[in-house]
Amino acid sequence: MIQNDVVNQLQLLIKTVSPPLLEVVQTPLETPQLVPGQRLQATVLASLANGRFQAQIGDQVLDLNLPKNTQPGDKLDLTFVTNQPRLTFVLSRDIPLPQGAKADVSISDTARYLGALLDKAASRSGPEAVQLTKAAPVLSAAPGNTADLAQALQKTVSQSGLFYESHQAQWVSGERPLTELLQEPQARLSRPELLRAQAAPEHASQATTQVSQSAAEMQAPAKPTPQSEPVHPQAAPLVQQQMDVLDSRQIVWQGQIWPGQSMDWQIEERASRESAQPESAEWQTSLRLQLPRLGDVNVALRLGAQGIQVSFKVAETATADTMRRNQLDLHQAMSAAGLNLASVLVEAAIE
Repeated sequence: MIQNDVVNQLQLLIKTVSPPLLEVVQTPLETPQLVPGQRLQATVLASLANGRFQAQIGDQVLDLNLPKNTQPGDKLDLTFVTNQPRLTFVLSRDIPLPQGAKADVSISDTARYLGALLDKAASRSGPEAVQLTKAAPVLSAAPGNTADLAQALQKTVSQSGLFYESHQAQWVSGERPLTELLQEPQARLSRPELLRAQAAPEHASQATTQVSQSAAEMQAPAKPTPQSEPVHPQAAPLVQQQMDVLDSRQIVWQGQIWPGQSMDWQIEERASRESAQPESAEWQTSLRLQLPRLGDVNVALRLGAQGIQVSFKVAETATADTMRRNQLDLHQAMSAAGLNLASVLVEAAIE
């Protein structure tokens, strides 16, 4: 089965810049053999109680989310988009065409590239978490306070390039400085001259001018090469990772958080598959550390509508006892940060 989350996320992106997608609720047993870009005529048969419409396309009757002003008897010109994860169309009249262009639908190289990534994802047995590794320690030494550690972890994931496109949107709206955007891999591939200009204070005005002139270029996922490749060859593995993140909703980071201290860190979005409501999603992050005095410690933190649930799994009974005695400190620290700590669980491994 094709990875539905990947397709759904791509469709969500399409909906923000393209005509509304008309999706069939239930794909018929005999799926029509259609080609993306093929134009068809639909006859509206009836309006349904849920606000959708029953329409006949060829010899099949389908349930579609047509515009609200649609009336039974209307004939609509549709363009076929895809049959994965379900039959999807758009109204042909809503497809924007350049002046003088013919009403022929073609698939761009970038769309074909993303399609190939989707096919690759569909061929797997199941979604896989994206693994990030870092050879050099994140911090030069053990942090003096938790705020420094949190900032370092946030920066590590934020500058990985996995969220580059959303960070571009924040930059355009003035919510993210250019200096942060230029730290990500895609920016270094896209505009190396901006990095050089940004590094030299005396060229600040020149950098600003270059940014203004090339804003549209930087808003592409990755710069095409002179050979018209849809994605820069060096960015291809990262684009694949972005697709995997959309599919698995998981990121795994492994490396040294400071010299001599290794850490396994996982971030996961949960429950979104069962509900279409964004507020129903839960986030879980987990850490595994081998600490000098506490030994092997696994920490899982789940953030949901009811608050934060924290669970500790440790190897030593003495470590578990120490943690239980200090639960009040954890509650107070969470409360001071404006967080609702719903529950704390401490378990020791049974030998």
